[in-house]
Amino acid sequence: MKACFMGLGYIGLPTAIIAAKSGIDVVGVDINEKVVEQTNAGHLHIVEPGLEDLLQDVIKSGLFKAKDVYPEMSHLEGFIDLERCYVLNTTGRWWLLKSFWTHLELLRFLRKGRFSTIHLAWPPNIYEWVLYWLRRRMVLTVHDPLPHSDSNTFVVRLRRWLAFHLIPRFILLNTAQRQTFIDTYHLKDSQVIQARMSCCTYLHTVVPATEGIPAAGSYVLFAGRISAYKGLDYLLPAMEQVHRQCPDMRLVVAGSGSFHFDVSRYRQLDYVDIRNRFIPDSELVALIKGCAFMVCPYTDATQSGVVMSAFAFAKPVIATNVGGLPEMVVHGHYGLIVKERDTEALAQAMTTLWQQPDTVKAYAAEIERDYRSGELSWHHTAQTIVGEYRIEN
Repeated sequence: MKACFMGLGYIGLPTAIIAAKSGIDVVGVDINEKVVEQTNAGHLHIVEPGLEDLLQDVIKSGLFKAKDVYPEMSHLEGFIDLERCYVLNTTGRWWLLKSFWTHLELLRFLRKGRFSTIHLAWPPNIYEWVLYWLRRRMVLTVHDPLPHSDSNTFVVRLRRWLAFHLIPRFILLNTAQRQTFIDTYHLKDSQVIQARMSCCTYLHTVVPATEGIPAAGSYVLFAGRISAYKGLDYLLPAMEQVHRQCPDMRLVVAGSGSFHFDVSRYRQLDYVDIRNRFIPDSELVALIKGCAFMVCPYTDATQSGVVMSAFAFAKPVIATNVGGLPEMVVHGHYGLIVKERDTEALAQAMTTLWQQPDTVKAYAAEIERDYRSGELSWHHTAQTIVGEYRIEN
């Protein structure tokens, strides 16, 4: 049995290693040269206890060989067999012939390799549709069972419609939207594999910034792309209310994107720090590590990488009762769940956690315990997915 993993990030790499350890012949593909170099040397670029030993075992056994898609990997020739490495460069522009041609080459590679499983992380784009020739071997991780309100465009709907009609199996990362997903796209229950996201442990490899970071514990954090569904038009008014009871609390809003309402008044407040720009990982990590807790006041959602980034550093989260967020932020264990679009409820939850530091510590301890080695760890998630591969094949 063979499997090809397209992308060796915090989902693909642990799953690929467990698959290789289970006896599956694995090929990994990633566009990041450093990831390829580290993986082939037997070193993780993410943090997951015990996983590096497994990686070194499968590297030695020859079951796992990472590949790169950039020609710059030529300097690795001294310790990587480039005869087994393949390069895929594409423009990303669907209207250019090169985009089609390069994916036709990828199709030929996958057919020749006779991979029994091809794991995709996103619905194929227009120039990738040639890969549907192998659709019976595909498994698709569905990050958004329903499209976000700000990305429900014609092209997105078309890509999703094709993927959900042509690909036979799907991995969902929350149970709240499972039935809606099945009903919306007319799928069978047996086509959907249930898994869970774990925390973004790869962030532990990032060196935190040291400049421009507020004092540890002096602020709460909103981080991520600015968009209408993120609920900042509820969070900022809530912060004004909180400030009356907790004058020592600050709010940091960090992320690029456009506000859909006027925030000029909030920029003038000395207890609100709006960083409306791209946030590099070094700054993001420093902000997460230093905050008291994080806030995700979304008005709609599926699951959230922001929550998993917070949990990577055992930071509790206040989130709204939408999508899969209540599954991720278990109320009273990993943080608090409040009603969406409710400024009063949001302000009360922020005040409660700020005034109860022992509760915050208790939540942090539960996050640390459950996501490090329990059923919410990547190790467990990867084993679940590999088990489904074996059932299918």
